[in-house]
Amino acid sequence: MTMYVIWSYEHRMWWGPNHAGYVDDLADAGRYTAPEAGRIVTNSVLLEELAVLEQVVLRFGGKPPAFHPYHGPVTGG
Repeated sequence: MTMYVIWSYEHRMWWGPNHAGYVDDLADAGRYTAPEAGRIVTNSVLLEELAVLEQVVLRFGGKPPAFHPYHGPVTGG
């Protein structure tokens, strides 16, 4: 089954399992179905949450997205 992880630009962390908190490590992140991930990011009016296919994140070494759809490149901080 295709699963998604959710990156929070606001908290600069992954969403935890069952919508409970945030985690630094992708291994601890919650896994969400496409409909559930869609509901999460749709409720994020300012686009502070981004659903990413888990397999895509793994392909990039488990790193968070380096580009915000509205604001461009994401820098450290």
